Amino acid sequence: MKLNVWKSFNKSKKGTTSLADLLQARECGTATRWGHLEMIPLFGSACAAGTYAPPEKSLSLTKVTDYGEMTLKNQSKLPTIVPLHLGYFQNAAQNHAMCVSALLNAGESKKFKDACCIQEAEGGYIQEADERFIILPQPLRDKALALRGKENYSKLWKDITTFNNRLKLKQRGHLDELKRAYQPELLRTVYHLEPYPNQTGALFLCNNTVMGIELAPDTAFWQDLHKPLVMYCYAPLRLINEVNDVSAWTGKSLPIENLTSLDDLQSRWEQLTRHRQERVNEVMKNLQAEPIANISLEQQQGKNLLLTTKTKDFVGQTVWQDDKPAYVSLSRKATL
Repeated sequence: MKLNVWKSFNKSKKGTTSLADLLQARECGTATRWGHLEMIPLFGSACAAGTYAPPEKSLSLTKVTDYGEMTLKNQSKLPTIVPLHLGYFQNAAQNHAMCVSALLNAGESKKFKDACCIQEAEGGYIQEADERFIILPQPLRDKALALRGKENYSKLWKDITTFNNRLKLKQRGHLDELKRAYQPELLRTVYHLEPYPNQTGALFLCNNTVMGIELAPDTAFWQDLHKPLVMYCYAPLRLINEVNDVSAWTGKSLPIENLTSLDDLQSRWEQLTRHRQERVNEVMKNLQAEPIANISLEQQQGKNLLLTTKTKDFVGQTVWQDDKPAYVSLSRKATL
């Protein structure tokens, strides 16, 4: 179902809808950076805590009955949101990932026929799995979303091959090449970009450019999202830059020349901290000003709406509850 709800949605907002609507009730924290990759943590939410079950604890891949199909079950007593581009790695089976997000009621199972195989030459079906999931790498996300609704299990192999080539890996449609070659580096990125207490979302930047906007309904939901997002979705951006010898953006650093005292050092540190936070606030301000170009309704479940959302630079899906943003996953359009 792809109904154009732009006019009615825009009218309900009484003006031009922008990313400010998605970022309402979110506040920026102190940015952390590891090499080319940077995370600006976000806090707060317009959604009441405990509205949705955390995905890792509630979702189970119950079966894959055919290539390109996934059946997910919400084992919780609460409704939940299937994170956009959720996938699973499993030995001796052809790994799969979703092209979409989804809303699942408590106890609900649903078959998705437009999933994609992310391992080109491996036979066998994934068995029941409730282990930690992955999120597709950022350079593949707009490609996968554009393929939603198309029942073709091999549809992402060409883009995965191109992605692997950028990482100087084997040129084939095997996403697990990433894990095999770079598992230590992926984990190291997670250690450097650890979640903050009470964090509910993040902006992810690569070389001072916002690459993704990720918002969870509450802290518990974010705790399940954080690791797969950092490790599999955004860490590859750092690796692509490293293997291609691209210098990392460093920003302003602490000047230590001609220090006169500890008080002088403290003053310089405080000035640097203010400068860095002003930059973070400016990044947020610029994002908020970006207009939303188009939205389309993908699923309605009571007062919950799942929307595909596009701006000039970003595309992804969002979940709204009672006209308030609960979940957001927007990725900068890639140039594979």
